Amino acid sequence: MKLARRGLLGAALSLPLAQAGQSAQPPWRGALIMGTGRPGGAFAIFGPAWGQLVKNTTGIDVAYRATGGSSANLLLIDEGTAQLGLSTIAVAAQARAGTGSWTAGVKLNSFRALFPAYSSALQIISTQNGISSLAALNGVEIGVGPDGASGAAAVPAILASLGIHPSRVETSDYEEQVKGMLEGKLAACAFIGAPPLPAIAAMAMGRKLRLIGFSLAQAAQAARAVPGLSRVVLPANTFPGQNVDVGTVGTLNIAVGAASLPDNIAQAVTAAALKNRHLLSAAVPAAAQTPPVQPVYEAGISFHPGAAKALREAGFSLPRHAVQS
Repeated sequence: MKLARRGLLGAALSLPLAQAGQSAQPPWRGALIMGTGRPGGAFAIFGPAWGQLVKNTTGIDVAYRATGGSSANLLLIDEGTAQLGLSTIAVAAQARAGTGSWTAGVKLNSFRALFPAYSSALQIISTQNGISSLAALNGVEIGVGPDGASGAAAVPAILASLGIHPSRVETSDYEEQVKGMLEGKLAACAFIGAPPLPAIAAMAMGRKLRLIGFSLAQAAQAARAVPGLSRVVLPANTFPGQNVDVGTVGTLNIAVGAASLPDNIAQAVTAAALKNRHLLSAAVPAAAQTPPVQPVYEAGISFHPGAAKALREAGFSLPRHAVQS
């Protein structure tokens, strides 16, 4: 699969970053290339925040590729054009197993987990007068976010596990799809990201949108069918105008790196995030909670040895079998 070569050097981000550790810069020529995400999603915000921490704590420059998201970032690492990226467990598990249409049956083994970043949730919205249940998604046109995003890779499988088959699944930028839904071109949008997804929250201001939820049984069924999924709840007031809790399914976002990264580089970029999580949460509030590492390796995704050292030094319990050179 060919990915558009789009580079965004540097990050227009101003945060009060920690300077500790800058004196011991790990050896690295040039900039580390990081795959992030499209505007309207959290990867586009979290990636540069993490990259700025890497720059400030190690002195290593980071350059950014504004990809579609999870699967696109893993493909960039697999083809050797990126060293860092962001993905979800659900999509990374597809990559490891070679499942999901985007893998073309190829098992990707050139990436390793670095650290758990924050939790994401499937957020399905329609207009106030539009569809009101998961079953109503059958046979209609929906948007799932950019090509290469977690929604594009995982939503069809999630819905298929419930016997739901949209007539068409469209991929494009988040804002474009929400706008298309409001204009009646799409019946619903189904995005995976840190709630509230910026594109949805922005469009919800001053408009009445409907958040479509999962029953307990539906969430359990989807979680059984798609590795890396679990039931989550979107609390009331997650989005403007949301008055009740809404059940859905979610997955954990993880930072990933090339298996070929030197151990000291993987350790340094991981430590930069772990020691400054409060700054990452200023960029993406969902990052305020420290996620566990267990769901990552239970989904068959191994950690980089350098990242494992940083995680253990930060107090995470990581078994030996969860680490792979």
